[in-house]
Amino acid sequence: MDVLFVCLGNICRSPMAEGILKQLYKKRSIAGNVESMGLMNWNESKPADSRAIAIARENGLDITGHRARQIRVGDFDRFDIILAMDAENIRMLGKLVPPESKHKIRLLHSKGDIRDPYQGNVADFRNAFNLMNQCIEDLLKSQL
Repeated sequence: MDVLFVCLGNICRSPMAEGILKQLYKKRSIAGNVESMGLMNWNESKPADSRAIAIARENGLDITGHRARQIRVGDFDRFDIILAMDAENIRMLGKLVPPESKHKIRLLHSKGDIRDPYQGNVADFRNAFNLMNQCIEDLLKSQL
């Protein structure tokens, strides 16, 4: 399963989610492409936020090689599923997605938003990471 994680700037939530799923794919010998992208171009080519890097490292992940990228229309056909972090991301994706790819888009967390920790502290990043980790585990259980 090829998976794309999407958040606003692609330096906090989505790179952590990408790292989580890549690690799980490797541990479980699952084939598939996993990437993350942002809806805005503010952070194009920038690394993940230092707090995201620190929380990922605490959990055995290395996301230091991540570079932010903005999603483009051509990206929608490359993935089986596109997982957004919050309702605003869903709304924005809805304006970009070609009609034939609308069925691929959904929230990562079935019960609502994964709050953007950018304006918060390390604890907010840790909370977002833990929630995404659980959601991704649940996704793998339901998809495989």
